[in-house]
Amino acid sequence: HGVVILLKSMHIKKVANFPFPTSLKAASLLEAENCLKALEALDCKDELTVLGKAMAHYPLSPRHSRMILTVIKNTSHRHKCNQSLLLAYAVAAAAALSLSNPFVMEYEGNDSSRDSEMTEKSSMGGNDKDIDKKEKTRRKKLKEASKVAREKFRVVTSDALAIAYALQCFEQAQKSLQFCEDNALHFKTMDEMSKLRQQLLKLVFYQSDRGGFEQEYSWTHGTLGDVENAWRVSSAHYPLSLVEERLICQAICAGWADRVAKRITTSSRATDGDMISRAGRYQSCMVDESIFLHRWSSVSTVRPEFLVYNELLETKRPNKEGVTSAKRAYMHGVTRVEPAWLVEQAGSSCIFSPPLTDPRPFYDVQADQVKCWVIPTFGRFCWELPKHSLPISNDEHRVQVFAYALLEGQVCPCLKSVRKYMSAPPESILRREAFGQKRVGNLFSKLKSKSIDSSATLRMAWKENPRELFSEILDWFQQGFHKHFEELWLQMLGEVLRETQEHPQCKSFKKKLKGKSKSLR
Repeated sequence: HGVVILLKSMHIKKVANFPFPTSLKAASLLEAENCLKALEALDCKDELTVLGKAMAHYPLSPRHSRMILTVIKNTSHRHKCNQSLLLAYAVAAAAALSLSNPFVMEYEGNDSSRDSEMTEKSSMGGNDKDIDKKEKTRRKKLKEASKVAREKFRVVTSDALAIAYALQCFEQAQKSLQFCEDNALHFKTMDEMSKLRQQLLKLVFYQSDRGGFEQEYSWTHGTLGDVENAWRVSSAHYPLSLVEERLICQAICAGWADRVAKRITTSSRATDGDMISRAGRYQSCMVDESIFLHRWSSVSTVRPEFLVYNELLETKRPNKEGVTSAKRAYMHGVTRVEPAWLVEQAGSSCIFSPPLTDPRPFYDVQADQVKCWVIPTFGRFCWELPKHSLPISNDEHRVQVFAYALLEGQVCPCLKSVRKYMSAPPESILRREAFGQKRVGNLFSKLKSKSIDSSATLRMAWKENPRELFSEILDWFQQGFHKHFEELWLQMLGEVLRETQEHPQCKSFKKKLKGKSKSLR
């Protein structure tokens, strides 16, 4: 995957034609390109997106670079969080997802373990009972220590964050080796993870200082020292807020968007037709067989509807009779995801329904866009997600909805107080049969001809011609209100153009309307 994105950054369109020293399978290259599309690094033309170009600057797995860059981008819009701690934990989580699970797993009792155990016993003569007793005692202590450690560091939304929290405590411990023994952690894995975390953090600041990509993907919220200081602050409890935790989980979703799994409910059927009764069973968008959420995962207590996983590991488990059952694929490195994140972070893997009529389209004031509601489905199994809003692509429909929002007072708030003086309700412009009316047809035609479908385009039109739309909007008001429309118009201009000083004639406009309301009725 990293090779493909690197070659794409060198403007090599057909990666399959590149003269590799050792030939790569076409299927592997296709799989890599599909993964990069799921990560939003490649567009439908197999060219690098703006995000993909930023990812290419990082000598990392594309998954980890996508995760880190998503955190950096989302942090720029968030001010109610500890930004230094957020980046520190994001990088630590990326390091955790790069290495094997450091928590000592419970003894699973697979065939290979039992075979080696029998060989060891036979070579040691007749001390089988003593060996069994000591081994059982050792395993029992290890199991209890593992349970306590997992509860201590449990983060119910993400295994990666649970490991990141353990890593923070590991680096703060005075005796790191003893810390690992007390908490059933692999010391070598934790030590390697700590070094990797520091390398990744330095890389983030190196790339941000170096530049070469969009500013939104550069870290501008402090220094490397600020982040390290936030990481070193000792805490008796897990330090992330809900906002910070959600931002990191959303970034993990972005990096592993092609490894999404959906919980199979009791009413669902597996691919082989058998009824499913276990809530821990999931359907993956990557494989046909059912996969399982391991009971030792931090997320297992909540068993979310949707999650992403880092890898699948197959395990053989004996049944009650001691007979080894078929292999089961367990998810490791699990993170809970919200359905809306799949649309936001992996829109290329979604299929959207035609725009819904109920609820009807609307004008999003904050985004300054006209949007409609759709029903998205995700992945090859077409999992239905909650309704989602998207910008309207149809030009006429977009102008029509914006015209309604304009008359309703969503663009110019001053219109809200004078709607009762209109000759027709604003929603009449949403009905196609009303287009025969002069006021409806004229306003719609003028907005369409000038491509006015947002506050930004309206502002541009009024900067060029402050009288644009004057007569078209005037027609929507009763004859008795026309003598006051000039004052209203000045206030509309002030609100859209965001003038620092309101026009003197507009200051007492609302007071005048209150005093003259009787004469206007």
